[in-house]
Amino acid sequence: MENKRIWTNNELDDLLRQLNVALEASGIGIWQHNLRKNQTRWDEQLQELYGVPKGPTDVVWLECVHPDDRDAANAHFEKAIENREDYASQFRIIRQDGSIRHLRSRAKFFIDGNGEPCFVGAEWDVTDDVMRSHQLAEEREAADQSRAEARYAADHDHLTGLLNRRSFDAICASLAKRGELDFVSLCHLDVDNFKEINDRYGHACGDVVIAHVASILKQASRPGDIVARLGGDEFAIVSMDRGLNAMEKIVAEIRAELQSPVLLNGKNVVVTCSMGVAQTSASDVTGLLACSDLALYEAKRNGRNRAEWFSPAMAAASIAEKHILYELRSAITNGNFVPFYQVQVDARTRAIKGLEALVRWKHGEELKPPGAFLPTAVTNGLIDEIDEIMLRLVLADLRRWQAEGFALPRVSVNMSASRLSDPDLEEKLKRLDIPAGQVSFELVETIFLDELTPEIRANIDAIRSLGIEIEIDDLGSGHASLLGLIKLRPDRVKIDRQLILPMLDGLPQQRLVAALVDIARTLDMEVVAEGVETLGHADVLASLGVDLLQGFAFGRPEPAHVVEKRLEKRHTTAPTGSRASSARRR
Repeated sequence: MENKRIWTNNELDDLLRQLNVALEASGIGIWQHNLRKNQTRWDEQLQELYGVPKGPTDVVWLECVHPDDRDAANAHFEKAIENREDYASQFRIIRQDGSIRHLRSRAKFFIDGNGEPCFVGAEWDVTDDVMRSHQLAEEREAADQSRAEARYAADHDHLTGLLNRRSFDAICASLAKRGELDFVSLCHLDVDNFKEINDRYGHACGDVVIAHVASILKQASRPGDIVARLGGDEFAIVSMDRGLNAMEKIVAEIRAELQSPVLLNGKNVVVTCSMGVAQTSASDVTGLLACSDLALYEAKRNGRNRAEWFSPAMAAASIAEKHILYELRSAITNGNFVPFYQVQVDARTRAIKGLEALVRWKHGEELKPPGAFLPTAVTNGLIDEIDEIMLRLVLADLRRWQAEGFALPRVSVNMSASRLSDPDLEEKLKRLDIPAGQVSFELVETIFLDELTPEIRANIDAIRSLGIEIEIDDLGSGHASLLGLIKLRPDRVKIDRQLILPMLDGLPQQRLVAALVDIARTLDMEVVAEGVETLGHADVLASLGVDLLQGFAFGRPEPAHVVEKRLEKRHTTAPTGSRASSARRR
């Protein structure tokens, strides 16, 4: 029996040693707490976990728990004591060396051999697990954030933060499927002359303008409205507010806010927009953008900086314009254009000093005037090709007239603003072998010439180096900038016909024309008056110092074979220093 007891004790000692080794290897510390005596016994492993080499009965637990975790950890223990139930908690401790560790604690309630209530528990360091969990949570959060940012980037314009075209189309498609939708209005707008803004101030300033307009649209929109940047300088606002009045208020607010200038390269610039508005009382949202686009086109054609509302008549006009565009492209390919010439006479001698070349479209048996097709050509980017065709035709007429012995006047032809930015313009003109002093280029759309880009300035210098003079149209109309005149110094300017026609009504109008003549004289420019319909107009203009007169009083636009009968026939050409005038298309 004694041997059995000794064997049992030995076996128990072995088991205890194995348990101690296992506990030491696992890093688990053991504690026992006597509730009646309020005594806690820690083993060495637990003391090492806490970093508190204190006596076996010292109560040090709460002193070591992190202040932020102390109340919760103690509450868990007190609840276990009160309910005589098992205890489980996790908390942070602050070791004496200042390091913070995360511990997990588990305990069982029991009654010991003396009948006293006790807890026996184990605690182990889970700091690495907690840190790993935190890291994984942060990585998941970062991944979620990255996915959210990717979704946002996919749906929004990076510059303005507005919805992009893809997202806008998706929302409109979704709206079309909503059966309860009974009213939608859409405002489609773009920035007037945005290309010129980029050319004049640079693309960075162009971005400032886009952000400026986007901010105004956000401010003008109402909760629930859809605001998007469709691309470039195009924007759209969709409103589900019933009645067109809601969109009218939005448009009015946009136009009012656009009056506030934006700073571009140190200059305060007022940006304007053209707007087209369409509405539907059903769920036909998909066709709404096309309707608003037609209204936007109408706003641009009517002078820009305005809003137009879609009407069925616009759709009919669009169909007609597409037909014109198709025929116009064919006419360009086949060269179905012919120059007509209108004479310009000396204001004092009434001798012919120049001609203006005016384009006509040979359309079957009909000759279409410029107003019937040039707006379509300008809007659809065909004007440069027509200008070049006209220049070639004029040069052919000049060569023929020279061969036939006519005294050649200087002929003015149009040069669109977009051609002035063509990097190959000089080489193209050289290939045409234009006789020096015989041709003058009239620049149209000159409002942006007050800030000449390096490309435009280089092309203007090249034009002059080829013996081609420069003219500016519409002086006094607001389209020709006085600042642009000072910087460009054209050879001649044309006073707008709208100022000429009412001249006989009184002195104020005559004084205005006289002031424009004085400006031109100061800048050493020749002055042409267009729209001279009576000899009375001619006499007054001559007295005011105008150099050349052009208008029905001296001749309507005529084909080459008719106008040549009015030219002086001689065997020598006119001196290269003789003046001629320009005329714009009409």
